[in-house]
Amino acid sequence: MDYIQKIFARAKIKNVIDHLLYGHEPDTEINDYESRMEKAFAQYGEIVAKYDPKRNSELYDAANALTEVISAVYMEIGFQAGLLFMQEIYHNGEKHRRANGE
Repeated sequence: MDYIQKIFARAKIKNVIDHLLYGHEPDTEINDYESRMEKAFAQYGEIVAKYDPKRNSELYDAANALTEVISAVYMEIGFQAGLLFMQEIYHNGEKHRRANGE
């Protein structure tokens, strides 16, 4: 999973700013978290029902377990990236204070 290390290597404020200024256009359909999850779950349920109509099937259980692990991993990645941003902000502030003799 080398791509995770690449995320941390790119977790710089300048990269976020560059993306905000020059990156992709923002998603115009920004719903609340619950609406987005409900929509995704409904779409998933429709597709799974085609292959396995039982609501308490092994397929549902496996997909839910996979989703749990993936969301936990991405939460950890996001949290660590946030800490990297915080460190960068702190060090930039320290450099500024030293340069200004504070």
